[in-house]
Amino acid sequence: MTGTTGSTSFTVALQQATEMVKTLTPQQLDDLAAGRGELVFRRAPHAATTSSTAPTRRQRPDVDISADVDEINRLGTPGEVDDYLHHHDSRFTVPVLRQIARALGPTVATTGRTKAEIRRDIVAGTAGFRTRSAAMSGGAWSS
Repeated sequence: MTGTTGSTSFTVALQQATEMVKTLTPQQLDDLAAGRGELVFRRAPHAATTSSTAPTRRQRPDVDISADVDEINRLGTPGEVDDYLHHHDSRFTVPVLRQIARALGPTVATTGRTKAEIRRDIVAGTAGFRTRSAAMSGGAWSS
């Protein structure tokens, strides 16, 4: 890295990487620190250059369904699941949310038509389901 331009680029990149790391969950940070996770560089869709004036299809955001399903399954409360889904709202289109809902298993309804409905079903079918089950098995039903 030579000159001021390289140093400035490094500083800006480091600041952006720091901001991205701040968005990770505590579990993701632990995995990263322990070597069970990795940071990956991907060129931003809006940074791609095209020489054509023809309209281009909007690219789907990069989503790793299995990683998102694993993270949702790790979250303990309905509020945490809801926060996670809202935090990643720009990546989670309706078709992506449907894929996530199907991958989460039979406790998650896949009949929602809007983002809000599918998010609600994911929350209710994951941490919400576990919370209700725990309340029933350890609550008023026990003697």
